[in-house]
Amino acid sequence: MNYTKSNELGQNYFNPKILNSNYFRYFKFLIGGGLSLLLNLFITFILTEYVHIWYMASFAIALGMEIFFLFLYHSVITFKKKGNFILFFLIILFISDLNWILVYLTTELLNWHYLFAIVIVAGTVSIINFLFNKYFVFKV
Repeated sequence: MNYTKSNELGQNYFNPKILNSNYFRYFKFLIGGGLSLLLNLFITFILTEYVHIWYMASFAIALGMEIFFLFLYHSVITFKKKGNFILFFLIILFISDLNWILVYLTTELLNWHYLFAIVIVAGTVSIINFLFNKYFVFKV
């Protein structure tokens, strides 16, 4: 797909079609994931260090808030369409389990270093997550 146009002088300029491409949508999807991680860390830290809630309870509260944030983010920014929250939540559970299982298998069976496994699996699973959200949750 060509993301530049030419004017009558033959000069190239940015084609706004890229803003609706799957590549740009996936980029926005990844940005949402990064923002949600920062939100999770911030909430967990504040609740643990200042409100003095046990860190795992703080993390659980942060996860719940992160799921709501992600759903809103993807509804407004990534897919620009209201989706099915229950299906979104179920996909998050599935993706989390898949991520955990694949990291375990790649480290135990393939002898990958755990940090390398986490990065490679996260990249792979993010594509699956994006496609599930695109076609099933938001039906774009």
